Amino acid sequence: MARSFFVLMLICMTALVKGQFDAQFSQNMFNQLATNPGFAGSSGMINLTTLNRQQWVGFEGAPKTTVFGADAAINLFKSEGGVGLMFMNDEIGPFKNIIINMSYAYRIEMENASLGLGLSVGMINQTLDGTTLDPLSGTDGNTYHSTDDPAIPQNKVTDNALDVGFGAFYESTKYYVGFSVNHLNKPSPDFDGEFQTYFKQTVFINGGYRYKMKKHPVVLVPSLYVKTDFAALQVDVNMNAYIKDKYWAGLTYRHQDAIVILAGIELLNGLKLGYSYDITLSKLFNYSSGSHEIMLGYSFDLSFEKRTKRYKSVRYL
Repeated sequence: MARSFFVLMLICMTALVKGQFDAQFSQNMFNQLATNPGFAGSSGMINLTTLNRQQWVGFEGAPKTTVFGADAAINLFKSEGGVGLMFMNDEIGPFKNIIINMSYAYRIEMENASLGLGLSVGMINQTLDGTTLDPLSGTDGNTYHSTDDPAIPQNKVTDNALDVGFGAFYESTKYYVGFSVNHLNKPSPDFDGEFQTYFKQTVFINGGYRYKMKKHPVVLVPSLYVKTDFAALQVDVNMNAYIKDKYWAGLTYRHQDAIVILAGIELLNGLKLGYSYDITLSKLFNYSSGSHEIMLGYSFDLSFEKRTKRYKSVRYL
C-alpha cells in the first residue's frame, strides 16, 4: 500500500514538483535549533543534541529522520551572539534529503530577558531513487505509470541547492516565544534538467510559559508549536512537567494526527535522554503501530567568565 501511495504521488508530478513538508518531530522543545537559527546561543552553554524519529512504524516507506544540532554562545567583536550547526537526514519513500546548515544569532540582552535574531545558510541535497518504484499494481493489472515516462527517473538521481532561513527567539525567566521561516529562497534542486523540485517556505511559531509550583519541586511548562507551509498545517499543544530539574514527563495533542507521550531524565550532569511515542489518531492507525522518537543531549559550559543571565533547565539542549 505504501509503495502504491508514493507511486501515485509521483504520477501527479509535472516538470516542477514541490519538496516534502519539513520533517516532523514530537520533542520540538529540545530541537529548536533545527527550525530557528535565532535560538543559537540562547542558553549561554554549549549544547549538543541528536534525535532519531521512526514515524508510522510498520508502514512501508514511512518517514525516518535523524537530526544533529550543536550551538554555543560567543562574543564576537564585543557583541553577544550565538553560533549553530545542524545536520539532518530525512528519508520518505523514494526521497532522501540531507540538510546541512550553519547559523549565527545576534543576541540582545535585556533585564531578565534576551532576544536572538538569527540567519542560517546551508545546503540541501535531495535524492530520488527511481529504482524503488514499481510501475505495476498487484491486483487489477493496470499500471501506475509507463516505464519510459520521462518525468520519472529509472535510476537514482541527486542534486544540491542553497538553503537560507531566518528566525527570532525571545526569552524571559517566565516564558519564551519563537518565530522563524525556513527555505526563504525556495531551494530548487534541478535533476540534470529532467525535472525540478522546490521546497516551499515554511513558517514555525512556538512559545511556552514556565509555572513553578510553590509547595512542590515541579515546573509546569505549557507550550504551543505551529508549523505550516500554507498548504499543510501542524499544531501541537503540549504540557510538560519538570521535576527537580532532573526528570520530565508530558503529553501532547497534535491536531487531527496523534496524542504524544513524552518522558526523559538527566542521567549525569548535563547528559539527558528523552523518549516520545505517538499514538496515531488518523486512519493510519490501521496500518501503523505509532511513531517512536529518541533524544540524546549534552550541555556544558567552557566559559570562565561569569555570565549575568543564565537559567538552569533541562529544556536547554
